Amino acid sequence: MGQYRIVSADAHILEPPHIWDRWLPDRHRDHAPRLVDDGEGGQGWLFAGSTEPDPIGLTATPGMPWDQFRWKGVGYDEARPGCYDGAARLADMDADGVDAEVLFPPQRTIGHFLGNEDDDVVLAGVEAYNNFLLDEFCAADPARLVGAVQIPSTGIDDAVDTLRKARARGARTVVISGWPSGGDSLSDEDDTFWAAAAEEQVPVCIHINLISRAARQRTRKAAAKSGGRALYGGGKGKGGARAAASLAGVFSTVPSTIGQLIFTGVFERFPRLHVAMIETGVGWIPHFLEQMDDRYWRNRSWTDLPITEPPSAYWARNMSATFVRDDTGVRNRHEVGVDNMMWSTDYPHHGNDWPMSRRVINETMAGVRPDEKARIVAGNAVRIFGIGSAG
Repeated sequence: MGQYRIVSADAHILEPPHIWDRWLPDRHRDHAPRLVDDGEGGQGWLFAGSTEPDPIGLTATPGMPWDQFRWKGVGYDEARPGCYDGAARLADMDADGVDAEVLFPPQRTIGHFLGNEDDDVVLAGVEAYNNFLLDEFCAADPARLVGAVQIPSTGIDDAVDTLRKARARGARTVVISGWPSGGDSLSDEDDTFWAAAAEEQVPVCIHINLISRAARQRTRKAAAKSGGRALYGGGKGKGGARAAASLAGVFSTVPSTIGQLIFTGVFERFPRLHVAMIETGVGWIPHFLEQMDDRYWRNRSWTDLPITEPPSAYWARNMSATFVRDDTGVRNRHEVGVDNMMWSTDYPHHGNDWPMSRRVINETMAGVRPDEKARIVAGNAVRIFGIGSAG
């Protein structure tokens, strides 16, 4: 592990105000998200399909006391520079005792481009973000800032091409936001992407759920019919309550994603492929593994399953998941798999513990053997993502 004692396997970037002016080609600038007033003196990004901006408040002020968090009324003048500037992020990591971070894109921005109906716009937006990620943000220290390159939603050829080019640039990992071939569910066509990821030895990340391009377009059309309200609306009152309640359901698709990958034989065909489930928590996994194995044993004689081992074996060999604070998962770490779980901060989102991560780690992992703790808080991420190794 070398110098890596604490690694966050899931952190995020707030897009800086200049990102599209600097990185998106002029011919596509009309499709860029626009930074506007959020209606309460702060700033928000206005995305396709919405007439109301999504404020930056809960993604811009890590460390703020919980009772002072605001959905609206926060501008970039109040945002911590570490949210959107790589050099400033390193200083915030130092304050938190974090040696390295694996960085995932702002979901709203990526969704804005992935759902566009024009292939050229999708590719331009994704490329603009990836270039900003690697050539600006992570350039402050590529050994500590590990960017997950975004895969576009324009089909299998572009997905494979983006993965291979990312690896050639030294990227350690990629993130898919829909199935690589672009469908609503896993298909045989996706095998080309899995084969490339296994060959390039690039772990593939899935940040909570997968949404197809067509589904994103359906959501936008529905939003337009309802008056174009912000797709991620929140704040105080009923809107905020709905937004908070929706957080409880974001993990509902995760078991299906894992089940499809395992039961369709993806890891049987590509034993060197690794898929990391990001920000899903781990405490629920032992029960899920038990149930998958039970279904396998009860049905293996008549279903002609394309797997030769119980599902839990593929989880142990080919998959992992991240958590922020998960006392249940830590207590049941041997059933989860000590080598299959990675601690994270989710910085700068409002649920993170910056700058108290070391205290939280010590609280939640009291009584955990030192070697197991070291793997969970750093070693597994270092191994899975190749952090600190030669490109």
